Amino acid sequence: MEVLVKIAFITFSTIVLIFFNCHAGEVLKISAPPSIWLQHHENKLRGPIGNLLEEIFKELDITIEYKTLPWVRSIEFMRSGELDMIPVIFFTQDRADFMSFSIPFAAVPTSIFVPTKKTFQFERIEDLKGRKGIMMRGDSISKEFDQLKQELNIFEISDYEQAFRMLGSNRIDYAVAAKYGFLIHAKKMNYENLFEVLPNPIASRNLHFSISNKSKFLKIIPNIDQKIRDVQISGRMDSIIEQAIITAAGK
Repeated sequence: MEVLVKIAFITFSTIVLIFFNCHAGEVLKISAPPSIWLQHHENKLRGPIGNLLEEIFKELDITIEYKTLPWVRSIEFMRSGELDMIPVIFFTQDRADFMSFSIPFAAVPTSIFVPTKKTFQFERIEDLKGRKGIMMRGDSISKEFDQLKQELNIFEISDYEQAFRMLGSNRIDYAVAAKYGFLIHAKKMNYENLFEVLPNPIASRNLHFSISNKSKFLKIIPNIDQKIRDVQISGRMDSIIEQAIITAAGK
């Protein structure tokens, strides 16, 4: 009986070792447009998510090869399997036909910004009715927002500084904008004290890592998921997001 247990343990250990090292030393091809999350410089990934990727693949003994590609071509190469991974991407059902996604590593919210000490209760889009607001020209918030937009007293602007000044002078009740982009520009221009962020976002989308369904690295997604969970539980993900904003703002 004891011999059988030892044999079973050795067999299980061997299977685990093979699973975790089946791609050891191999090269994973990756591409992503430059963003606050990830940049590529001198053959190294930079930025908070770049650092996290380096950490993940070092543990798996996998080498990363970064390829600079236009976004459309990156998607095409994920479909064909010429590219293994896009690490900063939103989930869509169309993309799920040819790539697999990790669990979300960060939410990208669209938030309501209000003049300092002029907060109000916001739970749903209808709560904006009767208030004067602005949004950045060309922004797409959500289908629900687009449907109700004509019922709101909101107009579009094209300049972040104009938004900050309007909030600071109480000429508007709120601004709708992508949270991280708005905060980055505010830090750059030293306008952070002119507004507050309401706690409930008006919309939110999740960022994922994705691997082509034709990639030989497809089986490492559970490893990536576990690493994301570990980072989130430890609180490091909050620090990663904060560092991304600070770095992008040049502070």
